[in-house]
Amino acid sequence: MTMATEQCPLIERLTNPAAWKRRIAGADRAQAAVEFALIAPLVAVVMLVGVQFAIIGAAALGLGQANYQGARYAAVNPTASQSAVQAYMISVASPLISANNGQYLTTSMSPAPPCPFGNTVTVSATFDIAHLVVLPNPFMGIIHFPTTLSNSESAFCE
Repeated sequence: MTMATEQCPLIERLTNPAAWKRRIAGADRAQAAVEFALIAPLVAVVMLVGVQFAIIGAAALGLGQANYQGARYAAVNPTASQSAVQAYMISVASPLISANNGQYLTTSMSPAPPCPFGNTVTVSATFDIAHLVVLPNPFMGIIHFPTTLSNSESAFCE
């Protein structure tokens, strides 16, 4: 070593490749921690919103299936009353729809029974999903979740 490098440890650290590697490796660990700390809340929010929409989507699919079954039941049983159709819908519905004995489900049937052969019967259903929305609505003032779902199905009377 020359006299200049012995007197100045800063120059030695700047010119020594091993020292640079140690310094850069330590910076990478800290940088990764900072990046993770910045991105983690955003990922958590996206996941929460995704789960909320998945719950709403499952309820929408369940309502559609229950409403289809109700329209089919009303078409095959032309003298079935609206309360009988709703009771049948609750009995075949997914647990999201049939929760609390169908308390959140409202149905209507048109035309009123009896349904003549060859005519169509339409069963409409509305499902209140406010109890399934667990995030604040609107979420962060940006994302608005629906509070009701509606569906309508028609079938030919037999």
